[in-house]
Amino acid sequence: MNLKLMVLNVLGTILGTISWVQYRILVGNLFRLISHKILYSRFSDGATASPPKQPRQLTIMVTILSGKRKKLSNNYSIFSPSLIVSVLLLSSSISIICYVTLIAMHLSQQKQPYDGIFVISLQGTPNADPHNEGRLDDFKKAWRKSCGSDPEINVCPGVMDDRRGYGLTRSWLNCLQMARNMNLEVTMIFEDDARLFDNVSSLNFCDAEKRKGKVFSDLPEDTFIAFLGGHTWTYADQGVQKKERLGSQHSQYLEMSFSYGTYGFAVPRRSLDTLLNTIKDDLAHGFINEDGVRQTEFLSPEKSWYGKAREVGKKMYAIHPLAVWHESGFSNTWKIDRESITGEDDDESDSEGGIRGVAAR
Repeated sequence: MNLKLMVLNVLGTILGTISWVQYRILVGNLFRLISHKILYSRFSDGATASPPKQPRQLTIMVTILSGKRKKLSNNYSIFSPSLIVSVLLLSSSISIICYVTLIAMHLSQQKQPYDGIFVISLQGTPNADPHNEGRLDDFKKAWRKSCGSDPEINVCPGVMDDRRGYGLTRSWLNCLQMARNMNLEVTMIFEDDARLFDNVSSLNFCDAEKRKGKVFSDLPEDTFIAFLGGHTWTYADQGVQKKERLGSQHSQYLEMSFSYGTYGFAVPRRSLDTLLNTIKDDLAHGFINEDGVRQTEFLSPEKSWYGKAREVGKKMYAIHPLAVWHESGFSNTWKIDRESITGEDDDESDSEGGIRGVAAR
């Protein structure tokens, strides 16, 4: 829950309690005043030296309403200080409660973010390779150059792990758990060396409303993961046919049967828990490769994700045209410098020479 709403709820509870106490005091005082007029009106001429004893039922009623056991007196009047103070306190408390309620309603009606951008970076992580210095800053600078404004991002500190693929997978886990707590409809995860393409559809990512209306509004209901970038695409049959008739002005989605590269992808909320559990299972037990053998020495998340999608009856998609490409530089996974990867031409070269699995990271 929003912190401001929590504070207002607590404040409202306190004021409500105070007002209830004041209400009891006020009603008790009013009841005593009315009873005073009724019981003592016939003694106003001074004929009787003392009033009758207060009825037991009246004492009980006053006790219930005011919370105090008090007897009526013959000098009680509408100008009683306690009655005036009670009226003022109660009216002021009611005004404050109304004001707090209006503020709470306003805050609750404020727009919940539809999506969120999460960027994984080892910049500033202790013992990270020196090549990571300044990479998050470079991501922000490149985004600012493309979009003309600073990115609204959530930074996920990278996790160090000597086992190939484990560090990045643990970083995803932290990102996705953060996103789950934010209750987002769509979670976008980028590595700090992902860069937006210079085209109309990619630049829609610069603006939250455009992402909602022009990018994710057409996201298929059966999406497990939608890749925003990648390479070495293997299209599902209908994906190949669809690609032939796609334009390049609006974001659309092609069904994939496999691909490499996880430097930019989107996860709809309906798939978030399944992906989280898949990642946790990989970290705990490793992944099962194409031969049915469980591997624990390294992780190949693409294989786990495509396999899980088939298992739960969902599909993997790639956005078209692609939104991000991978800038050249040092790969924390492969411990070597990599060339830029666009993925636009389905270049097979990135899968040669044994560089497969956790590719382009």
